[in-house]
Amino acid sequence: MVLILFLLGEASVSGATQSSMWLHVPEWKTQFYSQSIADLDIDNFRIGGRFLLDAENIRDTLTSLKISQRYLSYQSDEVSLCLGNYYAILGEGLALAAFEDKGVKCDRNIDGANLVWSNSFLNLGFYAGRMLNKDHITRSDWMYATEIMFTPIDALNIGAVYLRRDATQNADTLFGMAWENWMEENFTLRIWDLDIKGAVAQRFTWGRKTSTGWIGVENIKGFGLTASVSYAQPGFGLLLQGKSYKGLAGAINAPATCNLDGESINEGNDEQGFLIKTNLSPFDWIFADLSYSRAWNSDTAQPSIVGRTGTDIILNAGNHTFNPFFIWVDRELPAASGEDTQAPQNDMIEAGVSYDILIGEVSLHLKPYYRHMTEAAESWDEPRFLAEIGYDKFMLSTGGVAELHQNSTDVKLWPWGSIKFNSYPWDITLSYGKFKGEYICKNGVCAYELPFEGLKADLTLYF
Repeated sequence: MVLILFLLGEASVSGATQSSMWLHVPEWKTQFYSQSIADLDIDNFRIGGRFLLDAENIRDTLTSLKISQRYLSYQSDEVSLCLGNYYAILGEGLALAAFEDKGVKCDRNIDGANLVWSNSFLNLGFYAGRMLNKDHITRSDWMYATEIMFTPIDALNIGAVYLRRDATQNADTLFGMAWENWMEENFTLRIWDLDIKGAVAQRFTWGRKTSTGWIGVENIKGFGLTASVSYAQPGFGLLLQGKSYKGLAGAINAPATCNLDGESINEGNDEQGFLIKTNLSPFDWIFADLSYSRAWNSDTAQPSIVGRTGTDIILNAGNHTFNPFFIWVDRELPAASGEDTQAPQNDMIEAGVSYDILIGEVSLHLKPYYRHMTEAAESWDEPRFLAEIGYDKFMLSTGGVAELHQNSTDVKLWPWGSIKFNSYPWDITLSYGKFKGEYICKNGVCAYELPFEGLKADLTLYF
C-alpha cells in the first residue's frame, strides 16, 4: 500500500527523537529514556509511528521497549480518517478525553479508528477503540462513540456526545454483561465580548469495576455539570467557572478542573468547585492576573478541600521586566480515624519576583523565590533561586533549593547548573547537580518526579 501511495503523490519524511540519560553519583548508575516519532506524508495521507525505550524510574517504575504507536491517516478539507493510535477530546472531555501530557508522563491514546466529516456548520465524528490505561501497558475495554457539533450561526455552537463501553475484559457474566453509557450535551454562545459555555454529562452503568474485574450487579448513575462565563475587552478580562460532578470517575474521561494547577479531588467521582480569574492592564506597562479557586467533595463531616489563590503581576520599564508573584495552595484532607478535625496536607505558599532584561543578543533572567511547605504534622521552608543567561544559541543556567526544617538545625542543599544549545535541528542540554524533585498536576493528572543527584543529558533532534 505504501508503494501505491508513493506512485500517486509527492512524499516527505519528518519526525523527532527525544532522549534523556541520567548518571547517578556516587553510585555511577545510568538510566535512559528515548522516544522517536517518524511520519511519512504522501499528499493527504500520513503513515507514522513511535518507538519507545523506557529504562528509567525517576518519574515512574515502568520500563519498556516497544513500538508504542502506529497509525495511518487521511486528511482533506472535509474528511479525516485515522486507523491505529490517535487522540481525541469529545466536547468538554466529560465523556471521553484521550490526550498526552509529557510533563506528567501521561499518555491516554486510543488504539482503534476514527472518522470525522465537517463543513462550515456541521461536524460529525465516529470513534472506536481501546484507551491506554494508567499503567501504560494494558488497555481498557472497547468503546464506541459519536459526536455531533452544529453551528447554526457564527455565535453559537451546539454539540452532543454518546459513548458506550462494554466490559469485555474480566467480566463476570453470571449477573449479566457489565457496560457503561455516556452522554454529553454542550454549547458555546458568543455575545459581543461575552462567551458563555456549558456542558452536562450523564453516566449510566450496569456493573462496577473491582480489583478482579467487572461485576454486573450494581447500577451507577453519574451526573456532571460544568459552566463558564468569560468577558474580555482591552485592559480587562474576567472568567467565572463552576463544576459539579457525581459518579463521573470513568478512567476514560477527564472532567475539567477549576484549579489552575490542574489538580482534581477524585477525578470527578464526587467533586464540586469554582474558579474566579481576572486580569487587569490599565496601562501598557502593567499587567495583573488574580485568581481564586476552590474544590471539595460532598462529605459534610470531613470533606476533602483544595483551594488556590494566585497573584501574578508583570511590570515593564524600558527593557526591564519585573514579575512579582504569589501562590497559596491550601489542602484539607480527612483526619485519621476517630478524629473530628481535618488534617492539613501538602499545603504550599510560594512568593517571589523574577527579573528579565535583554541587551542585544544577551538575555538575563533572575528568579529568587520562597516556599513554605506543610505536610501532615511537619513544616519547612524552601528558599529557591534560578538564574539564566543566554547568548545566541547558548544558555547557561544555575539554581538551587535550600530545605530548612523548623525542628532541625540541618540544612539540605540542592544546587545544580546546566548548559543548553538550541540550534535547529538540535536541542541539547547538559545538567549537573542535585535536583529536589517536584509534584506536578496537569489536566487532572498528578505525578511526582523523584529527587536525583548526578549528571543528566537531554537531546532532541528534529528531521
